[in-house]
Amino acid sequence: MLDLTTLTGHRLSSTAKGIPDLLDDVSIADVSMRGLNLLKQAFPAPVAVLRQSAMRANIDLMRQYTQSAGVELAPHGKTTMAPQLFDLQLAAGAWGITCATAAHLRLYRHFGVPRILMANQLLDADSVRFVARQLAEDPGFEFFGIVDSVAGARGYFDALAHLPRGRPINLLLEVGAMGGRTGLRSVDGAATVATEIAEMSAGGSLRLAGIEAFEGIFAGSPREAEASVTTFMQQVSEVARQCDRAGVFGADEIILTAGGSAHFDQVVKALTAIQLSRPVKVVLRSGCYITHDHGFYATALERLRERNAGTDSVLVQKGFEPALELWTTVQSLPEPGLAIIALGKRDVSFDMGLPVPLLHLPAGADGAPASIRGKAEIVRLNDHHGYLKFSGLNLAVGDRIAAGISHPCTTFDRWQYLYVVNDRYDVVSVVRTFF
Repeated sequence: MLDLTTLTGHRLSSTAKGIPDLLDDVSIADVSMRGLNLLKQAFPAPVAVLRQSAMRANIDLMRQYTQSAGVELAPHGKTTMAPQLFDLQLAAGAWGITCATAAHLRLYRHFGVPRILMANQLLDADSVRFVARQLAEDPGFEFFGIVDSVAGARGYFDALAHLPRGRPINLLLEVGAMGGRTGLRSVDGAATVATEIAEMSAGGSLRLAGIEAFEGIFAGSPREAEASVTTFMQQVSEVARQCDRAGVFGADEIILTAGGSAHFDQVVKALTAIQLSRPVKVVLRSGCYITHDHGFYATALERLRERNAGTDSVLVQKGFEPALELWTTVQSLPEPGLAIIALGKRDVSFDMGLPVPLLHLPAGADGAPASIRGKAEIVRLNDHHGYLKFSGLNLAVGDRIAAGISHPCTTFDRWQYLYVVNDRYDVVSVVRTFF
């Protein structure tokens, strides 16, 4: 669906992290023909790996879930910043792709993303005019931006004032929580801003198309966060109803969007219950589902399944599978029970938990790697070193270790290239990111 010609023709360089000499100057399209296996060939450690079967299962599971719930999905592209993965998500029925910055917006359009939801404030006039040009040049392109103030909407209005009149830019009114990020904090305040935006829309360059929110910002225990999400979504729902009663929406279909990767079931329950005078489209923006993880989102999934116990939700019967692994080597065994591995803060996320040791493959071994869950723990990271405590294992310098991660977003951004492997760890592709 996307134009990936220039991307797949891109040639790898062994100056990049994780790329061996044997792939130097090889195009991404040609990697699959080299017959490489991650466990049999020598790759400079560490390397980032995406398990193809798990990603496909996760994409299909989210497709099943959104279809059964009657909602759409615009996965947040900031998780991976990988157009090849966007293409898989769109091919599986994603309604669009969510972006966070003006640079994301331009990158998405470079590869032809047809519908973009920008879940952040777009304030520079140059980018607003870029959106207007894209809408004029491509009748199939749709854009939705968010605002939480009259000043924000005025920025769009003024930037468009001297351009030829074209299709209006869709704006979503952002609702926020007290102490949180952007977004209007009260129902009355939101209604007032919405009314003023509607008055600006009379010129034809803008229209208020719906309501946007983000619920993944609440602190406290899981139960406390869940209660806060419920209360917040009640506020979002009331804003939508009041705006509808005031007649400020300018589109035939009203967009209601929220839903990160931890509480999207609560969002579905709240937003699909809203009855408005026009048809409603609920759009989730979960991004981390494509790779899931072994930490924060694994725990969040268990909470989600508990919340939905006794229902027919597909997420109760199935679960997302961790697809992202970091493979590295044992560098040193300086003390009993301590291995120093080639994996550090420059390679892996640590903001929501340290990496999780998963598998061990002795140096030179030809068999399958063995699980080391429960026998090893990464207790500390330096920039390029990991401290792996272990017991009941025979480790040697040069042994291979696979680690899972917690929080995909802050692992992907450390890698320009990630290897896609099948269940035998044959390299079937390389994914390139654009952070």
